[in-house]
Amino acid sequence: MQHDLAAARRFLAMGLDHPRARSIINAMRPIFRYDAVDAGRAAALKALAEACGPRIARLEVKLNGQFVPLATAWPCASGLDPDAPGPTRRFVTAGHVLPLFFQTAQILSFAGSVQTRAMHPGRVVFPDGRTFEIRKWISAHDLDLAVFDIEGQCEGLILDRSGTLPTVVAPIGYPLVAGVGLFAQIDAAYREKLFAGTGDSRPHSSRRLKGYFLHDATTIPGYSGAPVFDPATQRVVGVHVWGSADRPDIAGSSPEADPFAADLNDAVRIAAALGDGWMRDILAGLSDAPPDGAPTRPWEARQSPEAALSLSALGQEALRRIAPARRPVAPPDAGIDRDRPDSRDRWFRPSLAPPAQQILPQPTVIGDQATEGSCAAFAVAAAIEHHLAQRPDHVAAPVFRASVRMLDRMARRHDEWLDDTPDGTSLRAVLKGFYHNGVCSWDRAPYVPGLTDFFLTRDIAKEARRLTLGSYLRVRPTLDDMRMAVQEARVVIVTARIHDGWRHPDADHRIPYDTADPPQPRGLHAFVIDGYTDEGFIVQNSRGPDWGGFAGLPGHALWSFDDWAAHGGDAWVIRLAPDSARAFAVAAGGHAGAGTRRIGLLGHMIHAERGGLIEDGTLGLGARGVAETAGYLASDEGRAAYPRLLLMVHDPLLDSDTIAGLALPLTMRLKARGIYPLHIVYGMDEMLGCRLRLAHDVGQAVTRYLREGGSRDAALARQLGPGIRAQVDSYRRGAQEAAPRLMRDALAVLPLFAADEGRRIQMVSVGLGAIPARALGRAVPDVRPDHLAIAPPVPMRAARVWRLSDTRDESDLPGWRGSLTDLIAAAHDCRIRARGGTPAATIQALLGQADFTEQLVERLG
Repeated sequence: MQHDLAAARRFLAMGLDHPRARSIINAMRPIFRYDAVDAGRAAALKALAEACGPRIARLEVKLNGQFVPLATAWPCASGLDPDAPGPTRRFVTAGHVLPLFFQTAQILSFAGSVQTRAMHPGRVVFPDGRTFEIRKWISAHDLDLAVFDIEGQCEGLILDRSGTLPTVVAPIGYPLVAGVGLFAQIDAAYREKLFAGTGDSRPHSSRRLKGYFLHDATTIPGYSGAPVFDPATQRVVGVHVWGSADRPDIAGSSPEADPFAADLNDAVRIAAALGDGWMRDILAGLSDAPPDGAPTRPWEARQSPEAALSLSALGQEALRRIAPARRPVAPPDAGIDRDRPDSRDRWFRPSLAPPAQQILPQPTVIGDQATEGSCAAFAVAAAIEHHLAQRPDHVAAPVFRASVRMLDRMARRHDEWLDDTPDGTSLRAVLKGFYHNGVCSWDRAPYVPGLTDFFLTRDIAKEARRLTLGSYLRVRPTLDDMRMAVQEARVVIVTARIHDGWRHPDADHRIPYDTADPPQPRGLHAFVIDGYTDEGFIVQNSRGPDWGGFAGLPGHALWSFDDWAAHGGDAWVIRLAPDSARAFAVAAGGHAGAGTRRIGLLGHMIHAERGGLIEDGTLGLGARGVAETAGYLASDEGRAAYPRLLLMVHDPLLDSDTIAGLALPLTMRLKARGIYPLHIVYGMDEMLGCRLRLAHDVGQAVTRYLREGGSRDAALARQLGPGIRAQVDSYRRGAQEAAPRLMRDALAVLPLFAADEGRRIQMVSVGLGAIPARALGRAVPDVRPDHLAIAPPVPMRAARVWRLSDTRDESDLPGWRGSLTDLIAAAHDCRIRARGGTPAATIQALLGQADFTEQLVERLG
């Protein structure tokens, strides 16, 4: 796949509409309404669509009393004679839609187990409106296929049994996702209508995936299960199952060999399915059941990533309507872990005012976390709601103002212990995520159980800056401090080990607890305390308004002081920041140790490692974020504001806080000069080990030899040189391997859309960032950005070099007179300093100089 088509696909996947992306796709891989194919451009496709389109149906499932479209399905011609097919009731679709039909959560063990499972009702709907109910599920298959019968019969599609993969293929299916601009240009109401297109095909390179092939026809979620035709013979050669080859269990070609393999689609080869005799008989209508023990993929209700994609295709409104049918009872301990000790935490200090005898909460919104481990995010959202209720302009609403979904997803970027809590996070992580990013409204990013995807767009970020965290303080676990925290801060966010009494408060809406026979703790849970009596704390839970009811308040119960003393955990209070988006953007030190607010770098930072782009880290954008940035730069507003694009590749020897702290003010100053900076950090995690090892070895050498001055430095350079060179060589190889993948996942969209109309693209590297900068420069097709290397510790031939003066100190490595970069340069017989260089002891000192931006712009020219 060519890089410009791959880049245009990034926009398509995000639902963005851009004229150039649309023109590229329309020119290279056009897509048409099946009944309106342009005969002049695609004669064979038009004939195929007219002959076979009326026989392709939309698959729908009945949830919560209404039918919801899920995928594409089609009838398979009966009989073994392909030239004389008879009528059929047998249909084929993608296997990964099965979890959305399952009524129970047991894993599907065998292909025939689908016949005994309790299934939600379903139906197929043809383009002419004909509708048939699903009569019976026949079989699953380990090639991501599922087969069912309908009530009634229709004419089937003919299968290609030759096993030959045609060069050009044509999938025909139903788009189910709204808001994709490319389709809107074709048909204003394209959703749930049948579309057709063509693309090139190729086999999978992996032997493990020999039952699949790849194709690059234009598709969109909802195509799952769509027939893929040979347009020359009008026979089905495959079943479209996935819109990308780069998935957990559908791995494509090596990205180093083909950097755009992830932009291809996966399809099951019909010939591979027919290779199983029992499946051949089922598809031909000669058998109604697979043999005992026939294999299938272990589908489980709503648990697979494939099912999650089908869920996302439903859309927010449909998911809200069907949510009650999809909610099992969540365990009480889902989704929270204790906060680890942290010396940076600040503590709440109560005033000397006496505590009130009791505090009864005001009525408020009650959340329902349902099936997810999101109690920490719900607790913080509840606390935010209590604080907003004190503002004079507050208007009560049926849902939280703050988006629980954004709080939850941002927390996972800041959770240092996420692996300890498979389906959740910690209170500190939620608070840190709120501090760094703010939070948007519930309407902007609603909470729908099971639909966890969240993308921090520019619009969401702008809105989130209006509701931000000013400070957050820990509360000591004493009764006096806790009661004063409720009185002074209005609400306390807490965790506790909970027991069976939490499931069903008693008739007085108290949580039962017997000190003589204490119940067994079942897990950890997060909630808020918003009042107290002389017997205990009044808690607000996230189990819906039907839980509790203490003092006539839905969602509230009384938690005894004895229970709290035995099981209470972390406790925090918060203070919201004033409503000022500008203040949020520039205030970086509102909380001790919190560092730079990362949302200020939204749209400006990429973090990658050898494995590719870091999609959900604390530092940087994922592929969708970069595509959105490119879309903004290509807009009229972006084109007018930023005629220059600067790729700045940072030194991986610096930590994320240092890089963010340097990048944020630099970003603001460059943007004021019409330069849009995109900061790239490659290999920071990889080089962390090198940094720690050097610090250890230098400290050990200084302690052992107690040398001083130049002789000591020379001895250290000789001693550490071999290890440094080996580490840097490994880093260089990794950068060369990762550059095509980074180009595919992130930067492909930038030269395509940001280099329009002669706009300048320049590159600056910092320190060891010169290595990935050089690799990226070679990987960018058709664009060779001018490269300015700041203090490169390795030889650089094709770059202008900016060197430092001979000002040195031991701030980087106590015991070594110079910076980490000096030490690496010495190992490579290279110098980062020169007579007449810019006065600075370290690279970070140079970037932090007040006039650095002016110096940089002058050197860039």
